[in-house]
Amino acid sequence: MKTKNAAVVPWHSPAEVMDMIYDVREPGCEAVGYALLRPRSRQSVNHVMAVFGSKLAPFKPDADAPRTPCGLPVTARDHRLILAQGAPDTPLWRLLEDYDANVRPHQRLLAAILTIKGEHDMPSHDLLDMASAYAAVHLAGGRRLSTMAVLHVPGDGLSAARQHVHLCVLARQHLPSGWAGEHPDLVDTAHQLWADEISAFRTGWSRITAAA
Repeated sequence: MKTKNAAVVPWHSPAEVMDMIYDVREPGCEAVGYALLRPRSRQSVNHVMAVFGSKLAPFKPDADAPRTPCGLPVTARDHRLILAQGAPDTPLWRLLEDYDANVRPHQRLLAAILTIKGEHDMPSHDLLDMASAYAAVHLAGGRRLSTMAVLHVPGDGLSAARQHVHLCVLARQHLPSGWAGEHPDLVDTAHQLWADEISAFRTGWSRITAAA
């Protein structure tokens, strides 16, 4: 999906994106959402640019909406890019464009979305800090995966739903030499693995921040 300017990427509503992804629902793992984006769904071709762009802009952006330094519209509360350890510095727009351009014919998975939920009385910046730290340690460092963390505060749209962070994880390992294979932990049977790992990290993070 090559384009010359981020401004021309069409906006996709959250409902449209839900039709693109496969939502994994393992019993006992409700604290962490886990969804998979495959190259095709319902006979249509998927792109990470569309899905990640929708997470950046959960509300339809207007002409005055803020934008990332590379030009993607943002209506989410906040976001961060956590590149894989050793990967070259790349703006988000170029990262997603390059990834979509290099999808292999036999590739099974484009990306995964881990959703970490916060409490109503938890400051949103604390939730984003924790989720970003998890991504830096366990995704960027431990697995060499590049991730976009996006903070959604549904109250911004008059919803009573809880705030949450989406960790939008590119499925192929991101090495200094370029894109490698899909990480074996990103499969539809791994919901429990991710839920347990994030739960353990949250517990440790709480101890660290309480002692600081």
